[in-house]
Amino acid sequence: GLASKIIRHWSIEKSPSLHKKNVLPPGPPRWPIVGNLLQLGQLPHRDFASLCDKYGPLVYLKLGNIDVITTNDPDIIREILLSQDDIFASRPRTLAAVHLAYGCGDVALAPLGPHWKRMRRICMEHLLTTKRLESFSKHRQEEAQHLVKDVWSQTQAENPINLREVLGVIYLGDYLPMWRWFDPHGCEKKMREVEKRVDDFHSKIIEEHRKTMKTKKGIGEGDEEPDFVDILLSLPGEDGKEHMDDVEIKALIQDMIAAATDTSAVTNEWAMAEVIKHPRVLKKIQEELDAVVGPNRMVMESDLSNLNYLRCVVRETFRMHPAGPFLIPHESIRPTTINDYYIPTKTRVFINTHGLGRNTKIWDNVDEFMPERHFSTNGSRVEISHGLDFKILPFSAGKRKCPGAPLGVTLVLMALARLFHCFDWTPPKGLNHQDIDTQEVYGMTMPKVHPLIAVAKPRLEKHMYD
Repeated sequence: GLASKIIRHWSIEKSPSLHKKNVLPPGPPRWPIVGNLLQLGQLPHRDFASLCDKYGPLVYLKLGNIDVITTNDPDIIREILLSQDDIFASRPRTLAAVHLAYGCGDVALAPLGPHWKRMRRICMEHLLTTKRLESFSKHRQEEAQHLVKDVWSQTQAENPINLREVLGVIYLGDYLPMWRWFDPHGCEKKMREVEKRVDDFHSKIIEEHRKTMKTKKGIGEGDEEPDFVDILLSLPGEDGKEHMDDVEIKALIQDMIAAATDTSAVTNEWAMAEVIKHPRVLKKIQEELDAVVGPNRMVMESDLSNLNYLRCVVRETFRMHPAGPFLIPHESIRPTTINDYYIPTKTRVFINTHGLGRNTKIWDNVDEFMPERHFSTNGSRVEISHGLDFKILPFSAGKRKCPGAPLGVTLVLMALARLFHCFDWTPPKGLNHQDIDTQEVYGMTMPKVHPLIAVAKPRLEKHMYD
């Protein structure tokens, strides 16, 4: 009866084998209320990597009232993203995600569930199919040529070029709820202001497309290929609705813009900085471009699979300077164990991609930019975006792998190939190659502290830039 149930419950609670499973991973001592928040500086990814050096490959912290684990170890990352991705594939509802991603209504930041599955399916089946991406190839080539023309016009004025012009913060309210009452830096107020401006921008985009579709009497009419917004406006909504909800469309537009702009621009700036800093690398890139493309035409997307050394350069850039310091945080939906350590429900997971690329247990000479390390031994094409190599993870892996990874790789490769093919690059007058600054600043993306300034000199015939 009741007595035997109580005894059985007591014996299970006290069972040494099960009690051992409730041992949390090692980590630094914690303060009451704030936990380990005060131990993090301006570059938290470097602080987290130092903690892994000190306590081991899996570290437990308490950030305010939130349980957190962090790792930069490929085996543990594989365990989280693949072996246990049914437990860890959810997302925390942070304040920034609520305000800036339509209440976590997009693909990137939505918690695991039916809504996320539906939004991801829309991306994979309607927006990011191979056929759809190929149909936009002409527009990407035009954008690449605009980039070349922009740089060329600046070379005619003999101006050094600000490549940032040519090419997020940890919010304490997510970890200390009382912080939201005070909000001393006005973070939440700023988020609300940005939220309104972004929403107005997306509303205008949708309205313009609706007007255009009415005049064309539907998608696919007229000369132009339908774009992402046209496609979304033509899809049926949930629960038998004729069309998708505007909020859903805005959330997906937001994802597409964020993925295709800021992250690509940050990666391109880092790659340019490292290549200009290492003239031997620039020489090898240009030798490959001259052999594959030659001087009489521009680089096309069909060339990119044959530019193996450039692919190594991009992969090495992702190793040393990932676009973001961490993958977007994951969150456990139930208790589990990793390496026999207990991980509670709703534990927030910070996978340290910056620390992974500089983990001395898996990489030699971690602070040296060496594209050659990525050459495949059999001479096959160097892969960049697939999520099975847990030594570099620019696009994550498992259920939450970025659905736009192939597009992201194409955008980065195309911009760099055109810039290196069309121009020679040197530091500004008075600055030596080795003195180019490669310090990062922390945020949702991780750009250089100072914008890259460089001098470009055309290396093709003048008519090629028209």
